[in-house]
Amino acid sequence: MLTSLVIGILTASAFRQIAAPGPSNTTALTVRFQVATIKPSRPEESRTMQIQGIRFATTDTSVVDLLKYAYGLHEQEIAGGPKWLQTQKFDLVCDPETQTRPSSENFKAMVQTLLADRFHLAAHYETRDLSVFAIVLAKSGLKLAKSTRTPDGIPSVAYAPGHLTAANATMTDLATFLQRFITDRPVIDQTGITGKYDLTLRWTPDELQTETIRDSSSNSLPGFYTAIQEQLGLKLEEEKRPAPVFVIDHIDMPSEN
Repeated sequence: MLTSLVIGILTASAFRQIAAPGPSNTTALTVRFQVATIKPSRPEESRTMQIQGIRFATTDTSVVDLLKYAYGLHEQEIAGGPKWLQTQKFDLVCDPETQTRPSSENFKAMVQTLLADRFHLAAHYETRDLSVFAIVLAKSGLKLAKSTRTPDGIPSVAYAPGHLTAANATMTDLATFLQRFITDRPVIDQTGITGKYDLTLRWTPDELQTETIRDSSSNSLPGFYTAIQEQLGLKLEEEKRPAPVFVIDHIDMPSEN
């Protein structure tokens, strides 16, 4: 199964500053999609999340997937809520109230508003101790190419088990990609590296990361933690620290279209 994502990424630090939806801060959610269609996914569909021009579209998407995108969260940073948040899958087709392509931040804000309007999401943040990975520079030095794309363009990423390609991405974007697709805990950027980069990372996935039959050529590749050092010049270090956790107070199945 191929999981793909071609979207802008809100920085991991920025999501901390966004108020969780709830009665006391509904005015914070002011931008919305003009038209948003939500329907149950068919069993044979693959999980995708894309920005197609000005349209935000997904298939086989759970509410947890939407929260991870809209708020820059790892699953360990989401607490509470019913089990169907992970198991029930939806297809979304959402068009904004503009003919101009919104920014990454605006797309995320619109998905936040969609969750409040159509799923009646209410939530708050609590500080809890979490195990995290910190990205630091490896001793070998950085092995990334500066992006040649438009500096203000939306970052993009494509992922399949054992293969991640990103373009126009900052180090914080990379941390978001890694925690969304690969790692079992949140990832934070502690490299101090600025700028945007294009990169390809290939490794032999472990059983938890494997969703498809493994290509025999991947057996010659290193594991993920070795690959990120050898191919990108970066390293993941384990830490435990207080971190904000997104606690769901209330959520409903989506309202009719």
